[in-house]
Amino acid sequence: MRVINVNEIKPGMILAERLVSPRGQLLAEAGTSITAQQLLHATYYGIEKVAVQDEEEAIDKYDDEAPDEFIGETQSWRILNSREFKEFKQAYNKCTDKLEAIITDFVENKVPIESEEIVEEIHRVFEKHSTGLGIMAMMLNIQELDASTFQHCVNVAIISRVCGGWIGITDEKELDVLTMCGLYHDIGKSLVPHTILTKPDKLTKEEYARMAEHPLLGYNLLMDAKLDRRIKLAALQHHERNDGSGYPYGLTKDFISPFSKIIGITDVYDAMTADRVYRAGICPFEVIAQFQREDKAKYDQHILQVFLENIAESYIGTGVLLSDDSRGIISMINSKALSCPLVKMDDGSFIDLRERSDLFIRACI
Repeated sequence: MRVINVNEIKPGMILAERLVSPRGQLLAEAGTSITAQQLLHATYYGIEKVAVQDEEEAIDKYDDEAPDEFIGETQSWRILNSREFKEFKQAYNKCTDKLEAIITDFVENKVPIESEEIVEEIHRVFEKHSTGLGIMAMMLNIQELDASTFQHCVNVAIISRVCGGWIGITDEKELDVLTMCGLYHDIGKSLVPHTILTKPDKLTKEEYARMAEHPLLGYNLLMDAKLDRRIKLAALQHHERNDGSGYPYGLTKDFISPFSKIIGITDVYDAMTADRVYRAGICPFEVIAQFQREDKAKYDQHILQVFLENIAESYIGTGVLLSDDSRGIISMINSKALSCPLVKMDDGSFIDLRERSDLFIRACI
């Protein structure tokens, strides 16, 4: 047996001991191959080290396909097989390709940024797909492993526009600026070595330092561009935090642009949902729980609460798989414990997850 850091674990490694959350929830049994979903749970619960079998190559073949409990007429299955999703994905890919071309031309060839066309594409995404299955459901199901920086930026742009509407921004021009804040917030990563951006293992201190330069690199790139100043500030400030714990300057809430505060939240939200393996089992409730475990001084609580409440409420009526493999439907959201809703079980009984520390939502189905 050997004990290693969670960030060194790979799906398929064999657990030497039971994996248990700080609340006593069993995440995985000893002797089983850890899955990416379980690994995410370990990360979200703040587990730092895991015991694995001391084999030189303790990695089984890992099947990226969803296990049986995720197969069938689930919500995600219906979304993925809908005409609306196919249209959404086509429009989404068009936005991603366009953004890559814009940023590449700007960085490498000094071609001025022209955002009107890509913003119009995002308008069309919203016009066609903002009702019915819902933009957020679409976004959760379009996630891919190892998504490019351009995909991530399009994700953040779309999610930020949704968030802007939720917090009461109604002016289309303001929403367009917020959308562009998302599109260009990570432009500085275009100057970070690709080997660092795509490295599967933990970054060294030197590599992390290079990665942490990207907000300042992005601001310097955009400084002289004919763009709204808030777009430039989002590139610079999206890793700043209200309590001064962020970077590159450790700014506090009074010195961070309101739009940068939104991007800071949506950027983290997308990062925490982007590495999902089970396309049919993507669950936002662990993300909500992670945000709520953070120090309240870290993020703008008005923006964060509105954002998380809307995400949680959008799942009322959705089927869920609990950690004990039982199934139910989300019946009501607890406003004071968004990650612990009231669930109506298949047998007609109700479980209030606030009162069941031994259970958590494993997946939305």
